Amino acid sequence: MHVRVILVEPEHEGNVGSVARAMKNFGFDELWIVNPKTEIGSQAKAYASHAFDILQGSRVVRTIDEALEDCNQVVGTTAISGRRSSNVLRTTLSPGEYARLIGSVEERVGLLFGRESLGLSNEELDKCDLLITIPASKEYRTLNVAMACTIMLYELHKHIHHVEKTAQRSDFRTNSRLVEYFERLANVVGTPHHRRKLAVRAFRNLISRGLLTKREALLLMGIVRRACSRTRERSESRTR
Repeated sequence: MHVRVILVEPEHEGNVGSVARAMKNFGFDELWIVNPKTEIGSQAKAYASHAFDILQGSRVVRTIDEALEDCNQVVGTTAISGRRSSNVLRTTLSPGEYARLIGSVEERVGLLFGRESLGLSNEELDKCDLLITIPASKEYRTLNVAMACTIMLYELHKHIHHVEKTAQRSDFRTNSRLVEYFERLANVVGTPHHRRKLAVRAFRNLISRGLLTKREALLLMGIVRRACSRTRERSESRTR
């Protein structure tokens, strides 16, 4: 498993250095920084300590899309999970739950951490296949970004090195095609637009949490595609 830590518009130089240090502690070395709102200089270097090589090798890009370009899965972090079951956008896992699921997967995961002041926007969260929330006190749920990153990387490190390899997991492209066919089916059966959008998001959540094998994804894709074709054929025959 390859983890790309992505800091979105960090506002405090010390946090960038602390994240680099946490990455060094737990064996991760790929750091990308999106449109930083602070310089990354002497203070970041001081906080990074012996992880200066990670800081020095980090990549700075302008947009999240650039940082996610070759990631197979995108995981966002948020302090706010959905309180209502209808809020499919904010369905979350804990770091430990996610690490147990993903530990045996051989793919690149983009791990998004938001701004210290605002976190990730709804639009940015919608780019994510899964969301992680660190359980904390109801009185003050929001963790410092470096602390959140440290907890997340600790859980990943713990599970990545203590799991057996399993069957080949479905890749990002296959999962995307499966979601695309599901959306077509939802459209063909006449699902209203607002409900279709929620259903597609829920389906995407489901296959991401389930961590399908490639074989499973292809089997599902074949069935959904056939259902879509059969439904369209019946609809066309009725209108003749």
